[in-house]
Amino acid sequence: MYKILFLICFWECCVIFITYYDASVLGFKSAIDGEYYSFLFTLLTNTINCFIGASILGSLEVLLLNKLLRKKPLGISLLIKTTIYMMFILFFTSFGALYLYSHEIAKPMFGSEVLQLFYSLYLNSRVFSEIIFWSIACILALFILQINEKFGQGILVNFLLGKYHRPKEDNRIFMFMDLKSSTTYAEKLGHIRYSQLIQDCFFDLTEIVLSYEAKIYQYVGDEVVLSWDVHMGINQENCLKTFFAYQDLLQSKSSYYKNKYGMVPEFKAGLNLGAVTVAEVGEIKKELAYHGDVLNTAARIQSKCNDFQKKLLVSEQIITHFEKQMTYEFEFLGNVILKGKEKSVNIYAVNR
Repeated sequence: MYKILFLICFWECCVIFITYYDASVLGFKSAIDGEYYSFLFTLLTNTINCFIGASILGSLEVLLLNKLLRKKPLGISLLIKTTIYMMFILFFTSFGALYLYSHEIAKPMFGSEVLQLFYSLYLNSRVFSEIIFWSIACILALFILQINEKFGQGILVNFLLGKYHRPKEDNRIFMFMDLKSSTTYAEKLGHIRYSQLIQDCFFDLTEIVLSYEAKIYQYVGDEVVLSWDVHMGINQENCLKTFFAYQDLLQSKSSYYKNKYGMVPEFKAGLNLGAVTVAEVGEIKKELAYHGDVLNTAARIQSKCNDFQKKLLVSEQIITHFEKQMTYEFEFLGNVILKGKEKSVNIYAVNR
């Protein structure tokens, strides 16, 4: 949804700018000496036309293009999307021009007089500048979206606003999720096919992450670290449902993975919750980093999955927030001393 809202707002700003610029060049007079010209009417028409077009394009981006082109190189993806966007934009700008010419001279929209004006003023002289302006706008909008995805949803805005320029404390949930039997698979498949397996696994994870309000903090080899604001993670049991939904998705694609890799990937995960420090780190490769014992504990909990022969383990801090839920069964496994920690931790397995 944020992509659709961003594209609508971005292109509305563009259309307001270009409408005001064109009017100021003409001294806020009609380019065709139309009797019924009005700048406010022109601005309103263009913004409504833009809103409809941007809503359609935004929906197309989220529901179709983003999924179809996700595995394509960035340059090819930008080229294809820009071409498709320009086709839509030229259609809507042409429609808007016809409507405004029709209004200004009070003639039928597809009448000969309006079509003659459209041909002589728009197609012969204006369409080239429209292509240049909107091509730049498209590339810029898509580039911003790609950068935002690179940093992670919402992170780019935080960087621009300097929200975490100085370290701040935050309460978050972290899930460390790792591929089971990764060493065996790496030896069997070889490093190239094994890397392709990891690519496919994390590609399939994307929709699950978006569906359950998670944020991808880090990819570390065959491990991914997910994070939630406490409220978002607990709400609707998102932090637990993410793991099981991903497990179900991999099983539903078992034939694909068996045919391509000779196996169906399985993951194990550890969850923990608590206070962390968040800050911008680095200069050449700047990123948002979380520091604190919460992350270390979550990673150590995940490492105990093999010992207990369980797929999802959580700390007691997680359990206390799900006292009233009935969807999952929590199995107490014991008070465990984790590697590198002095105090023991109560660990639970989560079962459906």
